Amino acid sequence: MSDAGPRDIEWTGEQIRRFWDYHSSNPALTDQYFSGMMGRSLLRYTTRRIRIGTAVDVGCGRGQLMRFLMQRGSDVYGADQSPESVRLVCAQFAGARRFKGATVGTEGLASEIADTVFMVEVIEHLDDSALENALGEAHRLLKPGGHLVLTTPNEENLDASKIICPNCLTVFHQMQHVRRWSADILAAEVAKYGFRSRSAEGAVLTTYDGVFDTLYRWLYTLRHRGARPSLLYIGTKTGPQLLP
Repeated sequence: MSDAGPRDIEWTGEQIRRFWDYHSSNPALTDQYFSGMMGRSLLRYTTRRIRIGTAVDVGCGRGQLMRFLMQRGSDVYGADQSPESVRLVCAQFAGARRFKGATVGTEGLASEIADTVFMVEVIEHLDDSALENALGEAHRLLKPGGHLVLTTPNEENLDASKIICPNCLTVFHQMQHVRRWSADILAAEVAKYGFRSRSAEGAVLTTYDGVFDTLYRWLYTLRHRGARPSLLYIGTKTGPQLLP
């Protein structure tokens, strides 16, 4: 054990891959994926605002959002930095008519293949370099006039979810989050990559359908004094990126 005392982790690409490979390969953690819990609610929110069409799910995890999209009639591509996640997705959807494949990273996907790119609970995990690459790739993958849909925790208190490894004394966010977003900051950042904001707002997503969905959202905002835990952004690809 180190004598240096607790220290914040400095995530490397290899550490991130190991972290998410473990999550993907552990069946007990399947129900903890945000897309599995909130994906249907997210798609109800999204389809009230845009037509989804052909989609790319960047950070697809175990493929729950991809399944919901295919059930709604969309052709879907997936991409993830975790090779284990991609392996599981390809095995799960092998032979599905609307499944167009999944890749490790997005670089293997053709340009302008998507009407909509989803990044669900992705951008809070990215350092500056990875964020620039991810948003640049979203712009490349979208057809002219296509849409980018982002979700992330709304003004998250990162310290509240940090834990420590008792062996090496490394401190890290238990879900590997590295940055906090507000609606204004997110809209301004994404605008640098050639997107016009259609909406950027806090929302309450749920695991319910119909009247129970509406009731839960009302009760949640009442109990939590108007708090909305999810931040949802929808932007339209309008032109070239402003950053190199």
